Amino acid sequence: MKRYLQFWLILTGTMLLAVAACNLVADPYGLFRLVDEPGFNRIKPSAGAHGTMAKAYQVLRVQPRGLILGNSRAEVGFDPEYEAWPADSRPVFNLALPGTGTETTVRFLQHVLANDNAGSKVVPKVVVWGIDFMDFLIDARTSRRIAVTSKEGNRLLTNLDGSPNPTRALQQARDYLESTLTLGAFIDAIETLGRQGDPYAVDLTPLGFNPMRDYLKITADEGYWAVFRQRDLENVKAYLRRPKDIFDADGHSSPRLDDLRRVLSLCRQHGIALHLIIYPYHSHLMEIIRITGHWPAFEDWKRAITHIVGTEAGRRGEPPVLLWDFSGFDELTTEAVPGKNDRQARMHWYWEAGHFKRELGNLILDRIFTLADAGDQFGTLLRPENVEAQIALLRMQEAEYRKSHPRDVAELESIAEQIKSRRRDLRNH
Repeated sequence: MKRYLQFWLILTGTMLLAVAACNLVADPYGLFRLVDEPGFNRIKPSAGAHGTMAKAYQVLRVQPRGLILGNSRAEVGFDPEYEAWPADSRPVFNLALPGTGTETTVRFLQHVLANDNAGSKVVPKVVVWGIDFMDFLIDARTSRRIAVTSKEGNRLLTNLDGSPNPTRALQQARDYLESTLTLGAFIDAIETLGRQGDPYAVDLTPLGFNPMRDYLKITADEGYWAVFRQRDLENVKAYLRRPKDIFDADGHSSPRLDDLRRVLSLCRQHGIALHLIIYPYHSHLMEIIRITGHWPAFEDWKRAITHIVGTEAGRRGEPPVLLWDFSGFDELTTEAVPGKNDRQARMHWYWEAGHFKRELGNLILDRIFTLADAGDQFGTLLRPENVEAQIALLRMQEAEYRKSHPRDVAELESIAEQIKSRRRDLRNH
């Protein structure tokens, strides 16, 4: 009996060690990066689903001089290896996190700024933050801060108030154990090793960029029309659920706008140049903002962030804080969606109305770093003295778009009316 137990203990221990070794070497979430070889484990199909964990540790190893913040639009749109990044901002790390809001941005920026790697503290020179209108919408009657989840927060070097986080070591131990000793990690490790030759495998690069390789196949198989229609449905549903306020009941600020002020303050304190990017929303999404009744809030949001940047961005001689507006109706953002039965056509600038491609992100980086022109009216520096003129121009562009694209607008309005009708029916029954 004793030998029998010894045998099974040895066998179990050996299997655990084998699983741990496989997981550590394959590194399915990009958590360790001890081995990082093209054709072996460079592609990380499972890393995207664990992005907040992987990026929390990887960004400290990279010690970036350039930093990308934001949500999924920034993660797939801004390439940290693009040539326009200034030499003194490299390496650049894409710390944008899908499905997160403004508080997460504050927390992860604090995390980066608190990094002191063996006494060699490297502070970013440049931060590019993609700010999303939807993230700033609140219900003025019940406005409250949306806290970062405990597991995400526990991984970070600091608490929200900037004090050292005492729970980080324990959370790091848990993350490392779950990434090496669990069956789920082992399955993901096997998938990682098996999909290195797959040109359509999902990936998250060592610098945090999501190249959207899977969408190459999705758009080829289903066509851009189907992908756009699905995203249009999701966007209409999402906006119909959202409140239409920017400010708290007092009409002056909100927790989200306070987060913007905190990022400005952190960058000013550490001598970081900050570029705030209003995303180049596709015209479908711009129309959804109007159709769902959010257009007045969209204008108020632009006024509010322009005022904050104009009054709190710092004094002369400090690194610049620039607010870039890429929203509008131009030849880029009104890119035509292929027809319903067209599987051959490829869109150059957008995956769907929610996400632009790196090609458009590259034009944005060209614009903000080299002031290169990318078409008329593409990318405007918003300031208190020109914001009203830009808002008036956008209204005019939107009205012209409705006249020139009646079919697109009618389809979006029909989607919204169908969703509203179904909701009314559910309430009545």
